[in-house]
Amino acid sequence: MPKIKASTLEEARSNWCIYVQRIIENYHRDAINSNNVVNTIYTRLDKFLESKPTVENGKIYTSTYFPSVNEVNANYEQVWCKINTAHPIDAANLGFRSLGEHQSISKMNELALNWAYNYVDDRIKNAYQAADITINYKETQKATGLSWSYSELVFQKRDNKSYLLETPYLRTGNLFFEALSYKHYCKLLSPKGAVDFIEKISNN
Repeated sequence: MPKIKASTLEEARSNWCIYVQRIIENYHRDAINSNNVVNTIYTRLDKFLESKPTVENGKIYTSTYFPSVNEVNANYEQVWCKINTAHPIDAANLGFRSLGEHQSISKMNELALNWAYNYVDDRIKNAYQAADITINYKETQKATGLSWSYSELVFQKRDNKSYLLETPYLRTGNLFFEALSYKHYCKLLSPKGAVDFIEKISNN
């Protein structure tokens, strides 16, 4: 499984959509990073929803949004990402290409929790491990940008030992409108949300 090398929570949080771009579209860890990605973190939902990830002038443009507690039905922080599929990146001849098929978007939720587990202190690690929690990772494809924008990340307790973590996403191919082609939108558990979840489980 790919690793996230962020050393601080803020580093992981602010760069998460860059990691999504690299990992989900299956690029080498040295290919896509903050040197060739312009990742805009939006503070207004309307501006984020209007944004479109692109590849131009040798740069990969992505969009990030952290919804407020009033905008989502969730107990843990989310991060919403808009990235490019591999097609326009490879076509731009940036000196690297995707290594193969794109990855399941739910992998990023698993990576967030793995990163959070390694981030917390040993006491919390041991308590979380002792809790023996199982998480069922799923994802749901949405048909349009509008339906994706209204969809919810689902993080639900199923019983005392298991949770469902389900990500809504939109992935487009070659559409009539170029501005809508080759995009990948997703709503994910953020690294902070993952840390908060592990800490809560550990303190129960």
